[in-house]
Amino acid sequence: MTIQFGIGVSTSIKTIDVNSPVGKIQFHIVKADTPFLLCLADMDKLYIKYDNLKDVIITRTKKVPVVRRFGHLFLI
Repeated sequence: MTIQFGIGVSTSIKTIDVNSPVGKIQFHIVKADTPFLLCLADMDKLYIKYDNLKDVIITRTKKVPVVRRFGHLFLI
């Protein structure tokens, strides 16, 4: 699978499923200097949304706090 980051492209080496506070997320392992990314399509699949005013991810059953650092969100 080919993954595109902005103008760069990388090939997926393999995938890993990670249990997180918002559900199981499948990450693609690539040879690129990039943090774990959660795209809008993944958020749609998990039925979650981000409230940027309260810094929480909202699931069907709970609110999960996040922290802003370096212009990105991090799960606590």
